[in-house]
Amino acid sequence: MHPGVIAFIVLVVAYFLFKEGFRRYYEAKYEGFFETGHYKEAIEALDKMPARLTLTTYRQYYLRFLCYQAMDDEEMATRMIELLVRMRNSAKRQAQTLAVAFNYFTQLGNKDRCKELLAQLKASKAADRAVVADCQLTYDIVFSKKHGYIDQMEQMLKKEKNPALQGKLCFLLWKQYANKGDKTHAKQYKRRFEELTKTNTNQQAAA
Repeated sequence: MHPGVIAFIVLVVAYFLFKEGFRRYYEAKYEGFFETGHYKEAIEALDKMPARLTLTTYRQYYLRFLCYQAMDDEEMATRMIELLVRMRNSAKRQAQTLAVAFNYFTQLGNKDRCKELLAQLKASKAADRAVVADCQLTYDIVFSKKHGYIDQMEQMLKKEKNPALQGKLCFLLWKQYANKGDKTHAKQYKRRFEELTKTNTNQQAAA
């Protein structure tokens, strides 16, 4: 093999190793700040030029979305999730992003936006049908004020080990008890949901 070709291959390999090393470094740095509640510092880490060069645009916006959501900065979190939804994504990633956006706007109580996102999810051939069904059920509970799934979901919650699914169940139980007019149980599940949300957000940042 010609020495020039070998040198070129070595340079290409070195570049990708260098890029991967920086990516891991800045993701680890971000996660360290995020998990300790230093959200502004986490965003500053993403603002560094090496982070901008090594992390994909989608990943940058997603991590920023998690930060702003954790900071209760609704304006910036909304801006980030809307940018993610409008990006040119693969069909599978777009379906996943729509589900994330749907759940986010559900928590904000934005019925119109949730209705639009649910329609897009239903129209997506790449969307997991179980996810679509879950979003439809969530919409019915949160916006159509249904509360006929309490017993079933409480039994599911007792057996569920996944913190993310525990959080979703607590959210839906909170809303159902509120729909039913049971403020005591609604408050209990709301508190539990908020506690689980903190844990789940940290796990999402590391994913």
